Amino acid sequence: MAEQSLTDLHLDVYDTREGPWSPEHGEIEIPDDWAFLPSGDAFVTRTVKAAGPYWLAWRPRGRNRPHRRLAGVWAPAETIAQAQAAAAETAERRARQREQGARQRARSEDRYRAELAAAILAYLDFDAAHADLADQIANGAAGHAAIVGSGRVGRTRKLSLEDRAALAARAWIRHRFTDYEDRLNGLYGDDLLLDELDYRDIKHNAHSAVDAFLTEHRPRG
Repeated sequence: MAEQSLTDLHLDVYDTREGPWSPEHGEIEIPDDWAFLPSGDAFVTRTVKAAGPYWLAWRPRGRNRPHRRLAGVWAPAETIAQAQAAAAETAERRARQREQGARQRARSEDRYRAELAAAILAYLDFDAAHADLADQIANGAAGHAAIVGSGRVGRTRKLSLEDRAALAARAWIRHRFTDYEDRLNGLYGDDLLLDELDYRDIKHNAHSAVDAFLTEHRPRG
């Protein structure tokens, strides 16, 4: 295949001792009018890729590098220059957009934490005499369970808001108002089966302790 036709393909190119190498085409040459754009500026890289031909530049695996690493892209020098000029021209606008997006996400997260806290309050259903404690649990549990990227129950959309609230509240109470953590910290031993049985017993007792805590603070019939 002629070199000119290779420039129409999106190749994986590796930097080797012998020079650029592609798994599909072996040793290749970088076109004279192409340049290397290192990874780092996502806007410039996206713009270059959207503009036309490019090759992905990889650092191969090595003794101290078990996985290949994307180093950047090879593309026409003019395309890279135009993308960099566009980045400079739009830098201020894109910074404002990022700030606006961050504020919008923060407001959205604040609304969600408030919704989750309200649902936790409804689940707790504490007597008016324990309103301050209910607020403390609701705000603490909502803030903990809804941390972005935590993978905690507050981030799942597979459960209803009410179910998320119940699980978040029970977990908060279990860790802060029962002896669950103390008993876990005391769990040790070489017998894994025994430890598993002990753990199940601790979990069962904690579940009962949470139920008792809720009953104690809810209105008495």
